[in-house]
Amino acid sequence: MIASLGVRVRDADGTSDRLAADAHVVCLGVHSAPLLRPLGIHLRIYPVKGYSVTLPVLDPRLAYTVSLTDDEHKLVFSRLGERLRIAGTAEFTGYDITLNPARSAAILRRVAELFPGAGDLNQPQLWAGLRPATPSNVPYIGGTRFANLHLNTGHGTLGWTQACGAGAALADWLSGRRPAVDFGFCGTSPY
Repeated sequence: MIASLGVRVRDADGTSDRLAADAHVVCLGVHSAPLLRPLGIHLRIYPVKGYSVTLPVLDPRLAYTVSLTDDEHKLVFSRLGERLRIAGTAEFTGYDITLNPARSAAILRRVAELFPGAGDLNQPQLWAGLRPATPSNVPYIGGTRFANLHLNTGHGTLGWTQACGAGAALADWLSGRRPAVDFGFCGTSPY
């Protein structure tokens, strides 16, 4: 279906071909809604800017080793080998991913409060990304009114947690296998 709209695959040599497949899966996060709008598929996915800080571990004895959540400050702490990752906050700024220095500084202050000396606060890697949020926080997974067009998008703050497992289950379903978990998309979809 998307190929009929002119989506093309560009090869390394610069030539392009129409994309042909038995099934197409849209999994473009916040960009899924604008892509599908011309097809009459209106997804309620909104970009919510979240911040992330990555720090080198300074003292492994002081650094956390498991994933932690700070409910009070809406932050999640993860250990990635010799790095500490802290992610959180939410801003409604459209598709703007410009860093707000006050937000980044607040995350760094909280890390210093909770885990003093664990990470090197002088070497932060700061970035912001857009979370594809839905009003209900339930992602769009499954078929659409087009037989060969399917969705795996809108996972919000749990994108890395849910998207890959949902993708594997969707791949099973599309291949005629029953997914290990009985997801709601294993039937007719309202999208």
